[in-house]
Amino acid sequence: MNQKRISSHRWILILGFSLPAIVIFCLTTGCRQQKLRDGFVDVRGTVTLDGDPLPNAQVVFETETGKSFARTDRYGKYTAQYNKTKRGAGTGRAVVRISTKEVFPDDDVTDLEIDPKSGEHIKPELVPDKYNQKSELLIEITDGGAPYDFELEST
Repeated sequence: MNQKRISSHRWILILGFSLPAIVIFCLTTGCRQQKLRDGFVDVRGTVTLDGDPLPNAQVVFETETGKSFARTDRYGKYTAQYNKTKRGAGTGRAVVRISTKEVFPDDDVTDLEIDPKSGEHIKPELVPDKYNQKSELLIEITDGGAPYDFELEST
């Protein structure tokens, strides 16, 4: 009987330490990965500006089936999302717009200027107009999906 107590106590300790580790692992590695929108494909890649990763940039894919959005991480990597619960982008011809002006909810706005007209925080645009407002970036998103890398130049 004493043997059973030790055995069950050991399981409680194991579960007590393992369960939080599993939860933390899933949260940080994406166990709750978003579902792919029906008819869409995975669109991911890397954005660089003058050979360096472009962090914290918004990437917009405009296709016949709608817009998908992405945000680059500190390495310039992104994954397109259709909305908060569905990922991917529509297939076919897409205009791509890349911008660093977007102020994201988790951005530190301490050092950002405030637009006198709107009262909103503004970030400087590091990307030339030919990649955003007057985008010349046209790609063909294929059924297989693929990494779509963008090597931008500031001049």
